[in-house]
Amino acid sequence: MARSSALEQHQLSNTTTHSGLLVESTIVEMYDKYSCSMAKSITPPRLPTELWLQIFEQVDDVEFLWCTLRFVSRDYKAFVDRVFVTNYLPTISFSLSLPRLDPNSGRARYMRPVPGAEVTLHCENPDAESRRVVLSTPKALPSGDTIEQLTASGALTKERLDEAAAWMWFGKQRTRGVNVVTINKDIRWNEEEKVWVWSVEWKAFVNKYFGAKRASRRTLPATGWRIRQGPRT
Repeated sequence: MARSSALEQHQLSNTTTHSGLLVESTIVEMYDKYSCSMAKSITPPRLPTELWLQIFEQVDDVEFLWCTLRFVSRDYKAFVDRVFVTNYLPTISFSLSLPRLDPNSGRARYMRPVPGAEVTLHCENPDAESRRVVLSTPKALPSGDTIEQLTASGALTKERLDEAAAWMWFGKQRTRGVNVVTINKDIRWNEEEKVWVWSVEWKAFVNKYFGAKRASRRTLPATGWRIRQGPRT
């Protein structure tokens, strides 16, 4: 019975994997079909919205979803945007590498240390109707130091956070993240929650993320291995 149960689980796993690949393959075929002529209007098949959302949720290549399928039609764009708000924005993280030295003189500029020399901001409860999301720091670092204490001591200041380089990634795939160019972060202190918050236009940052991913691939030496074009979350 144990062997039979294990076999059934293995078959189910294979079926699920095959189903996911089949869905992605089907969407690719649909994309090829509807993009074969730029002179024709692209109209996706008439399916209930919820079914389209379920189909797009099965696509595990985030870059393909955002950079390809999203541009097939206006309907696809709306579906992909909804999937991102629901499934992907809550998993976005920004690690701010806190500067210590003055980049011009090389002298110490921020004297008070922060454990780990970084602070990570996360997105919570994104609004599907808003083009902006709010990222926030945790109330305490893994070291046990609270953000309120570090801010009160002068270790964390708006100026230092605004100058920090930002490393962005999806889900738990931090090693697949990229450095995104950020100017005028405008990070603010939330007195009520005792955390730092950063309001961003999420679509602009997703575009920056994938633009940086493509740029980094162009600088990699040619190898015989295929580089996957998006993070799994």
